[in-house]
Amino acid sequence: MELHLTTKSARPSEILQSQSAVIRQQEELIELLKSALAATGMSAIPTYAPWMAGLTAQERALLGVLYSGYPHVARREQIVELLPGYDHVKERQLQIVDAVVHKIRKKLGADTIFTERGLGFRMGAAFYDRMPKASVHPLEGCATSRSFA
Repeated sequence: MELHLTTKSARPSEILQSQSAVIRQQEELIELLKSALAATGMSAIPTYAPWMAGLTAQERALLGVLYSGYPHVARREQIVELLPGYDHVKERQLQIVDAVVHKIRKKLGADTIFTERGLGFRMGAAFYDRMPKASVHPLEGCATSRSFA
């Protein structure tokens, strides 16, 4: 379905049909990639440490940003760029970071993340010290003890 400058708009049924075709193609590609990963012995489903079981992808990503930058402060602008699920510019609002931080504090405790007024956020020292410090080896596959994705 192509729209030309002379075309005013597409019918909803045409848009739905076009989007369904794209979704079908993406699902086929995902299955192909899963097969390729399985053939190499890698897992397509990442595994997380038990303490991360109740966290969403955004919460894991935010903790990953803070962990990798510890003890430095991460600005809201940096964090929102790295959160999954907000690829469109209009969806990137700094308040999203505050909401994700609030959810993490509610799940893991108030000492998890500290706010540096006017600067951003940093991981709490006590929480950082409790985290496992396993090394990451990219050739071992997706399952690591320190996986944030």
